[in-house]
Amino acid sequence: MIGKQITILKREEVENNSIIQEARNKKIGFIVPGDPMSATTHVALRLKAIEEGISTKIIHGTSIVTASAGILGLQIYKFGRITTIPFPKKGYFPSSPYNVIKENVENGLHSLVLLDISDNSMTANEGIEILLKIEEERKEGIVTDKTLIAVVARLSSPNPLARAGFPKQLLKEDFGGPPHSLVIPGKLHFMESQALIKFAGAPKT
Repeated sequence: MIGKQITILKREEVENNSIIQEARNKKIGFIVPGDPMSATTHVALRLKAIEEGISTKIIHGTSIVTASAGILGLQIYKFGRITTIPFPKKGYFPSSPYNVIKENVENGLHSLVLLDISDNSMTANEGIEILLKIEEERKEGIVTDKTLIAVVARLSSPNPLARAGFPKQLLKEDFGGPPHSLVIPGKLHFMESQALIKFAGAPKT
């Protein structure tokens, strides 16, 4: 569309300032999904550019923070802290996402749960399985078979998806290509409940 070559970078290539090196001698564009300045990595990148006297210009995009609330019909000011589920590795199975969700639930707030994209893009199914596994270990009743979970995928694309239901049913479904995110609703206003049913197929019970 733009008649330019696009190079796909890995996270480490973004963090090692290779973009800054390129920008010293020519104009470059750095394209990311979502709103670029929502990521601390991108804030650090812009700070480095300014320190080196490289001018920058931001074109803001749609953020998953607002888009997930919008497609589900949830009130944005009722969201609590955002958390991310990383891929478990040998000797590494963090439960911090569970802690954030617990804190939000206790305060009646919605939880936006981002899914790891470090190696591959984590699917909603994988994210739900990880939360259920942490619940099995913690047994604190935060993410159970009766917890309403919403899946959102490919927001702002031509084929976005919003689906809400209980874990056992959601685990059987295919939500298509990435990126996927989860939203665990907190205390719902009656209009939010109606929106989840009509926008995302949530059960009426």
